[in-house]
Amino acid sequence: MILPRRLIALACLVAALPVGARALDLPAGATLQVEISENGQAEIATSRFDGGVVPAITASGHVSRQAWRSPGQAEASYQILTSLRDQLREDGFQFLYQCQAVSCGGFDFRFQIGHFQAPDMFVDLGDYHFLSARKGETFAQVLVSQSAQDAFFELTFVTPSKEDAPVLSTTKATPTSLPQSTDPLEVQLAAIGRVVLSGLTFDTGSANLAEGEVPALAELAAFLTEDPERRIVLVGHTDAEGSLEGNVALSRKRAASVMQRLINRYGIDASQLSADGVGYLAPLAGNITAEGRELNRRVEAVLLNTD
Repeated sequence: MILPRRLIALACLVAALPVGARALDLPAGATLQVEISENGQAEIATSRFDGGVVPAITASGHVSRQAWRSPGQAEASYQILTSLRDQLREDGFQFLYQCQAVSCGGFDFRFQIGHFQAPDMFVDLGDYHFLSARKGETFAQVLVSQSAQDAFFELTFVTPSKEDAPVLSTTKATPTSLPQSTDPLEVQLAAIGRVVLSGLTFDTGSANLAEGEVPALAELAAFLTEDPERRIVLVGHTDAEGSLEGNVALSRKRAASVMQRLINRYGIDASQLSADGVGYLAPLAGNITAEGRELNRRVEAVLLNTD
């Protein structure tokens, strides 16, 4: 199996699947929980649960299954999926199917496709992500979910021979921050229910939103205009400098500034919007580095309904 030559890591630390000089990059600190490697067959899902079965391709060859755990990345399950998806795409894989828990078929899909069980592989039946892909006679399948603290992901590879199967290893280092998803705003809202609004600039310690066009706000405005029934709450976040009380107040004011910009500049109905803030209680990255603090200072849009 030919795996990607040059890939985007989720963090500085990489858990690698070396195949000769090639590797598939996994999240920072990921640890292998269990692995099964054997010749045989695997069902590769190609559509949602149809009420009876999960439509699938029966792939034959060397089947390699692994369950991985990524400590402290419970909020990163969708980013893990998109990172692996982007790496597979770079290597020429064609995608067969991608879904989220509800669109996959919930309980029935997970238990027909997932191979490992807790504690090796924890799956939140209301919040998991899946994709399958093919490159020639090589197949890849990814199932990602999370517990309250950690992310879990199950990888299945079917390759023509054992020699093509990945050999797994991990390397320890200090993780930094997660990359932002490159998916369109509406895709992120549909898949994980929230999106970071990039390009917002505030003065230090201020809730004043800088003037100028912000593509993310234009995209969010278009999303809301398309369906007047859609409701969004804007949630402000800060880094960990200063008191919790002060940061919560500042994060709320920044979210309110974004809401007013959407109303005043883009004509969004105020009934579709609300604003709140949580200060530094939901970081994306560590607050030790300047890079991490910058990532934590953000406003997110959270989708309240899909009807």
